[in-house]
Amino acid sequence: MSSYQNYLVTATLLFSLSGCTLASNKLEPKIIQKQEFTKVKTSEFDLENHYIIFALEYENQNAFDDARHVYLSLFENTNKYEYLLRYLLISFNLKDYQSVKRNISKYLLSNIKEEEMLLKLYSLSLLNLSEKQSALIYAKELISKYKNDLNYELLGSIYIELKDFKNGFLQFEKSFLLNNSENTLNTLSNIQYYYLLEKEETKKRLETFIEKNGYVFNICLQLLTFYEKDNQNEKLTPFLKKMYFDYEENKKYDLSLKTKSLLIKYLAKDNIEDAIKFLEVNSPEDVLLIALYQTSNKMDKAYSLLNKLYLKTNNSDFLAQIAIMEFERAENKSLVINEVILKLDEALKSIDNAVYDNYFAYLLIDYDKDIKKGLRLVKKALKVQPDNLAFIDTLAWGEFKLNNCLEAYTQMKRVVDKVGLDDEEIKLHWEKIKECKK
Repeated sequence: MSSYQNYLVTATLLFSLSGCTLASNKLEPKIIQKQEFTKVKTSEFDLENHYIIFALEYENQNAFDDARHVYLSLFENTNKYEYLLRYLLISFNLKDYQSVKRNISKYLLSNIKEEEMLLKLYSLSLLNLSEKQSALIYAKELISKYKNDLNYELLGSIYIELKDFKNGFLQFEKSFLLNNSENTLNTLSNIQYYYLLEKEETKKRLETFIEKNGYVFNICLQLLTFYEKDNQNEKLTPFLKKMYFDYEENKKYDLSLKTKSLLIKYLAKDNIEDAIKFLEVNSPEDVLLIALYQTSNKMDKAYSLLNKLYLKTNNSDFLAQIAIMEFERAENKSLVINEVILKLDEALKSIDNAVYDNYFAYLLIDYDKDIKKGLRLVKKALKVQPDNLAFIDTLAWGEFKLNNCLEAYTQMKRVVDKVGLDDEEIKLHWEKIKECKK
């Protein structure tokens, strides 16, 4: 066999089908069955190597329609089924299911080495053509001859399409017995939980898998979802804690971080103090603690942690938060305004944040420190969030301070029309701006 033909056969085996809507879109089986195949009689074709070069070049240029027709010509001239298979794979990817159906029905032979792939493509194409019963017939023929995990999943997926959930479940269960795959288990569990309504059995299966295989993240998430749907809230945080400590112990820090975020969410939902205590013991420098401290009005602790993190990381985001907290906590704000402005000015040199820009802008405008700079900052923020009413209020106040009364009125009216005058600051701005306009 020429080097071009060797390349072609290898490429065919590696070719994956995109666009398949089934649970598994890989057509190559994981379990290779040893089998004596019937040899197909082939013909010599003088231009074979030239045609292969043309076909490969078309594929390199993404001219797949041209490439597939060259492969079909190669097959018609040589009767070599690797060329037919290549034509069919490309046709399937191009969603030309009719061509796949027509050519397989014309050329399908029993017990040749390409038969499994041909039956699989045939069944998938029939399914995509909504010929579900015919797809089922050929999927059954496929599994009768080639028993492997992916073929069971194909048959199971067709049963699901036919809303025969029991048989669909049985086929995925057979696949799972062969591959013990988390992806197969996810599909199997969804069928069992949502369609067969065997909810407790589903959760038990997942729990057993985790006991034997460890805390596989996607499987754990699925089990947590089922706990939540069934209002088994008492199981959520203990299970998440086990996940977290397991990932920490095994140095799977990316997974422990994701798990910790979920755990804190559920802990804080029930009792924010529990969430705080957990982080103080297990992750005392976690940024999540800052938000929890602020929510529970522990401002001294939040401020202390912010300063600690800033000294450790020199992160400008922490500096901006420190400045804002210093201003908000100050009893006499005029005494701290200059220091706060210096910190915000320094922080915003290296970060781009519309909320911080607006906050800084408002301080500069409201305290008459630099109204023009304040307007530049708030206009920058409005480019990011053009409908943010707090930003528009800042803009209106800045225009008022520069005595641009009509523009101030136009902008402030947008705010008042949306939220009314319940907020005291908005009410004050509105009254001042109205007087200015008169």
